[in-house]
Amino acid sequence: MHSVLHTLDSFGGIYVAMFLFAILSGVFPLANSEAAMIALGVESGYSLPKLIVLATITALGQSVTHASVYLSARGLSRAGAKSRPKLEARIAKARALGKRWEKSELTMIALGATVGLPPQVLVALLAGVIGIRLRTFVSIDIAGRIARFVTIVLVAHLAQ
Repeated sequence: MHSVLHTLDSFGGIYVAMFLFAILSGVFPLANSEAAMIALGVESGYSLPKLIVLATITALGQSVTHASVYLSARGLSRAGAKSRPKLEARIAKARALGKRWEKSELTMIALGATVGLPPQVLVALLAGVIGIRLRTFVSIDIAGRIARFVTIVLVAHLAQ
């Protein structure tokens, strides 16, 4: 692992690699950014400031994915699905679920971003469908993801 990290690090590619990996992990569960942060914190030998920068980059990568999912859901819900009754029924179901969370939608976004329950990609879908403002969603998502990944890498680094 050290040789791969050293090779990536010598070209500055560790930052790009973690950003791209985080984008992928935002929707593909087998690519796990949390596990990557733990591995970097325990095994990399990177300094604490570098680990915090990597955690922030990882958080931003996942936030790019979540914003893309949000925008896709928003566009789908606005366009409607009148020619697809099953899809229209799912959109209506998501809107009904959103009505139940109406008073605590910001809490739902914050919990998904920091704790991961519910999964943030599902929160992004729901937020897009029910019409939460993009600015609100993205700001909570980015802050929560940064807090999540910085905490994970710090705990891993300190536990080694």
